[in-house]
Amino acid sequence: MRKIWKYSIAVWVFAFATTELFAQGVVRETSLHGEWSFALDPVEVGEKYKWYGADFNSSRWDKVTVPHSYTIDKRYHYYTGTAWYTRKLNKITLPEGYRAFIRFEAVFYKAHVWLNGKSMGEHEGGYTPFELDVTEFLSDENVLALRVNNAWDTTTIPGSKTEVDYQGTNVSQLFPWINYGGITRDVKLIVRPAAYQDKVRIVAIPDLVKKTAHVKIGIYLQNKSAQSIKPGDLKTTIYHSGKKIPVKLKVTGDAITSQTQGLLTLEGTLAAKDVKLWNHDEPILYEAESVVGKDTVRTTFGIRKIEIKGTSLLLNGEPIRMGGCNRPLDFPGHGSMDPQVVLDKDLMLIKNGSMELSRISHYPVSPELLDWADQHGLLIICEAGNWQMTPTQMADPLMRKKFQAQMQEMVERDWNHPSVIAWSVGNEYQSQTPEGKAWTKDMYAFTKSVDPTRLVTFASMIVFNDHIKKAEDEASQYVDFVSANIYGAHLKHLQHVHELYPDKPVYVSEFGIRTDAVGSEEERVLHLKKAMEDFRKCDFLIGASVWTFNDYESSFPGTNVNGYRPWGLVTPEREPRAMYTTWQEEFSPAIVEIVKRGTGAAIQVTARKDFPSYTLRNYKLMVSGKSYTIDILKPGESKSFDLASPAGENKSVSIELQKPGGFVILKKTLSL
Repeated sequence: MRKIWKYSIAVWVFAFATTELFAQGVVRETSLHGEWSFALDPVEVGEKYKWYGADFNSSRWDKVTVPHSYTIDKRYHYYTGTAWYTRKLNKITLPEGYRAFIRFEAVFYKAHVWLNGKSMGEHEGGYTPFELDVTEFLSDENVLALRVNNAWDTTTIPGSKTEVDYQGTNVSQLFPWINYGGITRDVKLIVRPAAYQDKVRIVAIPDLVKKTAHVKIGIYLQNKSAQSIKPGDLKTTIYHSGKKIPVKLKVTGDAITSQTQGLLTLEGTLAAKDVKLWNHDEPILYEAESVVGKDTVRTTFGIRKIEIKGTSLLLNGEPIRMGGCNRPLDFPGHGSMDPQVVLDKDLMLIKNGSMELSRISHYPVSPELLDWADQHGLLIICEAGNWQMTPTQMADPLMRKKFQAQMQEMVERDWNHPSVIAWSVGNEYQSQTPEGKAWTKDMYAFTKSVDPTRLVTFASMIVFNDHIKKAEDEASQYVDFVSANIYGAHLKHLQHVHELYPDKPVYVSEFGIRTDAVGSEEERVLHLKKAMEDFRKCDFLIGASVWTFNDYESSFPGTNVNGYRPWGLVTPEREPRAMYTTWQEEFSPAIVEIVKRGTGAAIQVTARKDFPSYTLRNYKLMVSGKSYTIDILKPGESKSFDLASPAGENKSVSIELQKPGGFVILKKTLSL
């Protein structure tokens, strides 16, 4: 669930002055960023000596700034193991009938939280949020303590493998990105009324014939107050661009009695005049404001329809075929913390490169990334952390339970983002085995039980192999579309997948080549162009996601001596390589060229019909500073613009093709 802001009508505020918290007026969420005390605990004596205690003196501990990753802090560089964070909070005065919560957006990997010496709870999973009710444990002076451990083993997700016969033990003990430990995302103190909205889920599906939209809003309520919450107590309003949308929402559900939880549902239909569809080029957003008693929640959403028909992926009834990328969460000096300045730069490069349909990470991404994708138009397949689990692990009830917990935390946090079109239940596991098939079938069903509105897939490294003779031999039979990580022989492998699953779309979830696997960047460019030639021969292909957008640090065997795996279109510092420019042109949905017209010439724009392919609306062509508008251009269609001057042997023009929003997806000089 995504909450733009959350507030109450009470006249109280919690504000920080360094480590002090004062009650003064009206704010629902207070950041716990800033200075914390920190200590390593390599032999794990912290709990024995009660480092979490209210009277424990941590004044001589080091000071760090949260969000924080001790992995990239030069004082503790690449430390793996247990560490502690503490900070003091002054008196927190709660208004009557209110409760206090501490929320961590991500702690890698295992966390245990104490307040004033009392255990608040534990959490496992390095990329998903958790929240603790601390109301009953507040004092005049408060000490918040967190123990974190970033070590991995065969029971962590991600982790090492149980013993297998298909991989050497030097490889199977590791996973191929850095275990960036610490409090790597936001921490907040949240104050809510005792009766509050725990989750909000919005499903807005358009009727593409009537042009209306059916909206269903689920309000998951926690009632820790003394009064019942009746369906009539729930008030919800929908807004677009600040304007209230007239819609009648019918409430269903039973009253939620004191000290229980429950669900109230609202449903209604938006009139055609009030419906504007969300898509990658017109990312139009709405907002729902839901009020229960003193609790108000605002949630953004989009109206769009994702569906599969035969071998096509449809967005709002139109087939789309797009490029994409994989973005390992890694930046020098920041590790996996992903500050906004890095995120903005990366996503601008991704959007400018027409990498718009992406299985973007092997683990849940930050809410900020999905906010950007909602606002600017990216389509995202979100994946929970099953990276190459072994058959033994996939059959283990404990591992299944852990994965389901992390998947549910991701889905419930992100299910209102229109940019999220599918969930992935893993990457490169042994999908031809009975355990792999059972995992896929069961986790597909589990994911659909949490969110039945989106597609489900997984990334296979097995499905295209020659020993897979029929659909039943491999787990892709159980998902909505086939995803495959293919490195080389692209056409052969894709044709084999299509023979196995002639009625399913195929998505290349990984393809690419390392910078050091070839003699020059020019050889990488040729490799890419050959792959794209193959892709354009496959009309069942809906997308292809490059591995990788950026280089990333790793301890996995085969990593370069500088600590990086050099797959990126851009360097670790985000300097584009020549490959990025070529990729930008290959992934462009249009071809721009000079055509002769008698003694003159024209610029012709042709929307690709093969790959990538989708309808262009409101694009702009800049020709030597002059702007031309392309109102609509369907795949295969062309539009020409006369040039003012006749062609000459030594003349040239500079062109830019711009998406709506000003994204420059193609920039080059053409000779006349």
